[in-house]
Amino acid sequence: MMEYRTELRKLAELVMEVMDENLGIPKGYIKKVLNGGDGEKAFFGTKVSHYPECPHPEMVNGLRAHTDAGGIILLFQDDEVDGLEILKDGKWIDVQPVPNSIVINTGDQIEVLSNGRYKSVWHRVKAKSNGTRRSIASFYNPSYKATIAPATELIDKENKKVNQLGYPKFVFGDYMSIYTEQKFLPKEPRFEAVRTV
Repeated sequence: MMEYRTELRKLAELVMEVMDENLGIPKGYIKKVLNGGDGEKAFFGTKVSHYPECPHPEMVNGLRAHTDAGGIILLFQDDEVDGLEILKDGKWIDVQPVPNSIVINTGDQIEVLSNGRYKSVWHRVKAKSNGTRRSIASFYNPSYKATIAPATELIDKENKKVNQLGYPKFVFGDYMSIYTEQKFLPKEPRFEAVRTV
């Protein structure tokens, strides 16, 4: 597991470099912000989830719909039992398991850093009657002291003085205080609430 986590952390950092390039911001920008500056202060955690077979899946949720609070999420999902769904254009879509693959998801902090160019994805896990589902999610999340704001290069000229797109500047620890209370609620009010902290 330690070797797996080490490799997944490298993959997360590579994904962030690709995002930097895609966004036209300096290489290493996202990683530096998530670490609260230089050094390795970001939180990298791994969670193993077990969803038992359910005889009446229509009566329960496996995991309610939410967006992830942090940065980059790398998910190794069960390659036999599905259940992960994402919300796209108002419809829930299955994320079909592909053997030996990693699903990459972006959290709320990437949405803010990218000034909305990358969105945190609403997702859920449905209960299933066709078997037990397991997954391993690894999270590259900001340091609690990291200051999160849209990258200056991504704010339109007319919005440089006041970011009118709705993404505030905040400390990640303050955001988490709000997120833990509102995880399953719309994300936009979370962004507004942290603006006042």
